[in-house]
Amino acid sequence: MGDYQGIIFDMDGVLVDSEPLFLMAINRLVANHGEAPISEEENEEYLLGTTVEETWRRLKGLRNLPGTTEDYINQYNGVVRQVLREELHPQPGVTTIIDECVTRGLPKAVASSSLRKWVQLKLETIRLQNSFDVILGGDDVTNGKPNPEIYRLAAQCLGLRPRSCIAIEDSPVGIQAAVGAGAYTIAVRTHSTRNMDISQAHLILDSLVQFDFSLLANG
Repeated sequence: MGDYQGIIFDMDGVLVDSEPLFLMAINRLVANHGEAPISEEENEEYLLGTTVEETWRRLKGLRNLPGTTEDYINQYNGVVRQVLREELHPQPGVTTIIDECVTRGLPKAVASSSLRKWVQLKLETIRLQNSFDVILGGDDVTNGKPNPEIYRLAAQCLGLRPRSCIAIEDSPVGIQAAVGAGAYTIAVRTHSTRNMDISQAHLILDSLVQFDFSLLANG
């Protein structure tokens, strides 16, 4: 206890509850092609935690959509920007953890599967754009989650080894990436991932309000 020198946060489902907004944006585009909307169950099974490229590659198969993956990514970019400008708030407990890290002099990173420009937009919306030392998106790595590359890179950018970091995730894909990198991994239960197996995490919380600050070093 008390040995971890940095925290790496996932974005969606951890810092903000934006997964429903992503699904809303997806379904706006799917509806434009006369296809049935993607259900919450399909979103949970096929899409949560994946990169935007993988999301639309899978969606094309799920709904037999015409056109190229790149076409949909370009359209999706505009719709997501619209949707994400809707009011977002930090998840309960987030600002308290950030403030405690500042007090202890511990670095913080964001490691998300979303494009970095979307991560930046969401952080600006919740006024946390200046709260992190490192911000990484799915386009900053070659291999997206569940590959551990993004967590290894985040730790490296913080000047730490992954095993010296706490990773906070909500989806099995992200948890696998964080555990694979060697980080101490905390899973947060969310509505979007309520039916998923998150047991691979080292610790499971119902809310970040329950975060145990004795896990952190004093800088």
